[in-house]
Order: sequence, then structure tokens, then C-alpha cells
Amino acid sequence: MAARSPITCHVLDSSRGHPGRNVPVKLEILNTAANNTWGGLATGLTDSDGRVGGLLDPSHQLVAGIYRMTFQTSDYWASVGVTAYFHPYVQIIFEVAPGAEKQHYHIPLLLSPYSYTTYRGS
Repeated sequence: MAARSPITCHVLDSSRGHPGRNVPVKLEILNTAANNTWGGLATGLTDSDGRVGGLLDPSHQLVAGIYRMTFQTSDYWASVGVTAYFHPYVQIIFEVAPGAEKQHYHIPLLLSPYSYTTYRGS
């Protein structure tokens, strides 16, 4: 298997039954040493399958901490002609526990105009 980013994501538009294409994504880590500010790690754009596979370089070593992934869903809804939606962006906050830094973290987002669901994927 080819090397992959230690953190990946996938957007599925469950209301239309299609991948969420061209969704801007931002990954940050909480810096507790700097008054709990968020530090940027990476940005990306979902591909035609709704995925951002290369968010981080495969050699990037995760550190234990709190991470935040922001999906700019308003851009997506505008691109598919949906003008009525509830979440202009979705932020998923998750933790990489001490001792789990070498694991892979996949963050799926199942999206509709008025709701979303997420879970830890594989």
C-alpha cells in the first residue's frame, strides 16, 4: 500500500448521494502553550471523490493533542446551487491520544443542508 497522510478526510453529500467535491478543508492543532490558540497544519480541497488524501505529507509525525478540521460547507452548497442550508462550515474536533500518534485518522463527513454526521473512519 502506498504511503498516505496520517490524517485524511472524505465528504459525502447524503442529500444528493454524491461525493462532496471541491470542499475547502483546513486542519489545525490546539497549542496549549500559546493560550489555547489554533495553529494551522494544512489546507486542502476535496477531489472528485470527495476526498483529501494528501492533507499532510506521509512522513509527517503526529503529536498527541487536540486537532480541528474545518470544512467550508457554504462553498460546497453554493457550487451545487443550494441556497438554504444551516451550517456554513463544519468543525470536527478530535484527539490524538498519547501513545496513538502512529495511528491513521480518517475523518468522514456525511453532509446534508440541515445536518451532518461524522465518525472515526478507517
